[in-house]
Amino acid sequence: MMRQLFYSLILIPLLLLNSSPAQAVEAPDVLVKNTTEKMLAAMDAKSKDLEEDPTLIYGLVSDIVLPHFDFVRMSRSVLAKNWKSASREQKLGFVRAFRDLMVRTYAVALLEYTDQKIHVLPVKMKAGDKNVTVRMEVLQNGKPPVIINYRLGLKKKGWKVYDITVDGVSLIANYRTSFAAEIKQQGLDALIARLEKRNEKVEG
Repeated sequence: MMRQLFYSLILIPLLLLNSSPAQAVEAPDVLVKNTTEKMLAAMDAKSKDLEEDPTLIYGLVSDIVLPHFDFVRMSRSVLAKNWKSASREQKLGFVRAFRDLMVRTYAVALLEYTDQKIHVLPVKMKAGDKNVTVRMEVLQNGKPPVIINYRLGLKKKGWKVYDITVDGVSLIANYRTSFAAEIKQQGLDALIARLEKRNEKVEG
């Protein structure tokens, strides 16, 4: 009986180590690095198509990059106090509109990419950390590197991005300020309608 218990205690960690890779949570810095490389590889493979129709970039961003974003957390942070007072329909509408806005924002940034070298630094984290920052450096000839920090939170299905800062400027904080002023003047429904209209125009 004791021998069986002894072997069980040895085998349990080994079974965990040999579990399917699909069950393992990808490290946040590895996730950022692999997603970036996958996106750039897809752009390179479709470079001719993108030259003829740049709007194809939206589909690539939606398929490759955005599944790794936590849009509910981002939307809640952007709306701040307005999130609490929003109805369920308003929350859902804003999340959808904000997601489409992120597609456009990310796509425009990628279309300006011209073979710069990208370096993702190893993340510094402790056991049990559920929020981390992954630092990326975009190296430019004759210019200081552009520093991009991805802030990620741990969810049940892995790490998700909930904010991006570029050279110290937070994407979420920037939208929070501008949207708060717009909501105060015209209301949340007007903001959602404006975003939806702009998204439809871009898609068209």
